Amino acid sequence: MKRLMIIALLAVAATASAQENDTVVIHNPKKVTIVTSDSLQKIIVAGKEGDDKFTYQNTIQLVDSNYVSTTHIGRDRWELIPSVKVGKKRDNNRGRGSSNSLSAHFGLGFTAPTNADARADFSTFKSWEIFATLIQWDHHFDYREHNTVSLGFGIDWKNYRMTDDMRFTKAPDGNVVLQKYPLQVSPDFSRIKVFSLTVNLSYTYSFDDDFWIGFGPVVNFNTYASIKTEYSMYGDDIKKLEKDIRQRPITIDWMLRLGVGGVPLYVKYSNDDVLKDGGVKFRSLSFGLYL
Repeated sequence: MKRLMIIALLAVAATASAQENDTVVIHNPKKVTIVTSDSLQKIIVAGKEGDDKFTYQNTIQLVDSNYVSTTHIGRDRWELIPSVKVGKKRDNNRGRGSSNSLSAHFGLGFTAPTNADARADFSTFKSWEIFATLIQWDHHFDYREHNTVSLGFGIDWKNYRMTDDMRFTKAPDGNVVLQKYPLQVSPDFSRIKVFSLTVNLSYTYSFDDDFWIGFGPVVNFNTYASIKTEYSMYGDDIKKLEKDIRQRPITIDWMLRLGVGGVPLYVKYSNDDVLKDGGVKFRSLSFGLYL
């Protein structure tokens, strides 16, 4: 009897779809949920062959002897780069077993330095961070992928900008110092940029597709850094670039990642000063989107 009811409900949904000239074929769904009431029928399909995060929803609601049909097909809209499964799962039908996948990620945010020299007035929303995890290995401890450990390799650019009457400059000993602009100068900006090769390790717990939390270290191998200052003087636009500014070769960021309502966010903080001893003191704090 139960099978007959399910078949009847699926037939009604298929009829509604056919009237709209829409046909959906889902191979090997992981979970099918059917909700019915006097005026509502809803079918939810979670997962399909080759895509455990696929979702399909079809809702038919009776309104004044007519029905209103709504269909949603898709995945988390923020997942721009899909993961690739590697290896095999065990005990799929029982919800047990581990799996592995390869993925890539992209981050875009702002920097807000902490523990900074009192004379350095950083402009947070004019300072940015861009990073990419070019390849990441993800080990999922369970079939539903609630518990995951990840190891990734990537690149990172951080930019720390000031727009007031102070500028960064390189002293004769190679250290970065703060200096005021001459009175006749109209400042534009002065910034420090750091480029890094990165290795990250993290643990993530997913409550569901819309709510998850992850934490772990990001080791930065800071291979390049420079100062760029732009200003106007006597009507002329002047740009000054200085390299070899004695950045710390290795720093560690602690990254917290959150998925809230399907929106992926991140916060990074480092206990290390960006520059070596003798230079301007500040530490890196950044936040933004993690895709």
